[in-house]
Amino acid sequence: MRRLLLLALALGLAVGLTAATATADSSSDERTWRVTVKNLTPEGSQPLSPPLFVVHSQRADVWSVGDIANHGVAAIAEDANNSPLESAVVQLPGVRNAFTGAGGPIPSGQSKTYYVQGQAGRDRLTLLTMLVNTNDAFTGLDSRQLVGQGAVLYKMAYDAGSERNNELKGYIPGPCCGNPFVRDPEGELIRMHPGITGVGELDPAVYGWTGPVAKITIERVD
Repeated sequence: MRRLLLLALALGLAVGLTAATATADSSSDERTWRVTVKNLTPEGSQPLSPPLFVVHSQRADVWSVGDIANHGVAAIAEDANNSPLESAVVQLPGVRNAFTGAGGPIPSGQSKTYYVQGQAGRDRLTLLTMLVNTNDAFTGLDSRQLVGQGAVLYKMAYDAGSERNNELKGYIPGPCCGNPFVRDPEGELIRMHPGITGVGELDPAVYGWTGPVAKITIERVD
């Protein structure tokens, strides 16, 4: 009996040491990642709004193709307004941090670089930025895992489905039009964006694009 008690005690100590080591390893997995967003749209067509970054675990989900855009995602996609989502998402279980990238919009053909911190192999990065000369087009990352040395990703434009693509200047916030916070509600799911089609007042030759609209490079710094 005494031998059994000693064996149980030894096993308990071993489990405790393993848990402590795991906790220490978890904290040591914190890494810094450099994220560069390059605007691939044709010159003068579609500036990208200051991106919103969310670092989170797999417990949180901010947006996904095929889902309804929540209020915060719609605010970014329609008006480049990060505030509602930035303030709300930090209340979700699993979200470590959320912030708007500094430095203003990203013009066509240009890049901006930002830094995020997260646990390698555990945390994920979600990113949203609006194509501002549209009704509700955006691009970004949906729960991209922070793993390895990083990745180079080419991203298409998505349609938030929250506003009709009427292409009328009175509903578009960007420099082409200057009319934020005016809505033409739609109520569809997030999907691939068809581009500027010429159904309204926007000239596809000026404001349109083909292929990916952003190149997002993630690099582990340490």
